Amino acid sequence: MSLGPFKIAVAPMRETAFQKPAPQCPLGLAGPAQRIGTTDSANLWLVGVSNEDGPPPGQMSLLSQDERDRADRFHFAVDRTRFILARAALRTLVGQAAGQAPEEIEFSTGPYGKPGLKGRPDLHFNVSHSGALALIGISSERPIGVDIEIIRENMDELALARTFFCEDEFAFLSALDAPARLRAFYKIWTCKEAVLKAFGVGISTNLKDFSVELTQDGVKIHPTSACFTPALAMTRIEPIEVPAGYAGTLALAGL
Repeated sequence: MSLGPFKIAVAPMRETAFQKPAPQCPLGLAGPAQRIGTTDSANLWLVGVSNEDGPPPGQMSLLSQDERDRADRFHFAVDRTRFILARAALRTLVGQAAGQAPEEIEFSTGPYGKPGLKGRPDLHFNVSHSGALALIGISSERPIGVDIEIIRENMDELALARTFFCEDEFAFLSALDAPARLRAFYKIWTCKEAVLKAFGVGISTNLKDFSVELTQDGVKIHPTSACFTPALAMTRIEPIEVPAGYAGTLALAGL
């Protein structure tokens, strides 16, 4: 699928519900990017990060030396290209939001790897990439987490759920037929990752701090009594419409 180049705009939005944006005007960017949604406090972009010919000219120059070193450590060229395009797009979007040139941005890193912008604790952003796509979210009001996953059908989702999910999540998945179970598994998984990334905590150690309930109206989370923060109960969660074969979720941390 080709997303084509789209204009990037990060001005604060006034909508009070998650919406698809109006069509955008063409503008060259670091990899094809499309703003796919906006809320009153966040903007989202979907970025194509696959290019058979490698990164377009100029993309590598946007990256820091550390990012270039990381790119050079990838064994496969396709993974190197995807990393470069995702980081270049992130720098372009965050730079527009912060009023800085992409190559001049200095990222900080939290204790569990969540990126931040040095000198701008008020600007929150997050990135996730899987397969040929990257998902980038920016918020000026609340810590944000996003997750996108390519749906893989050759996996034992019940075995994974038994290990990493809460008991009620496993019971819910066990009652579904195979096609519905796979879709539901990825909805729960991306929700858990997005929520934990919003708070900047360890994913492997906190997956069972809350359970995810899939309802007709969307998604609800139910924190356990021993969860890492009471603010979990005030977290805003939005499933994201992404291309077929993928699942995605946005989370805005409770304050």
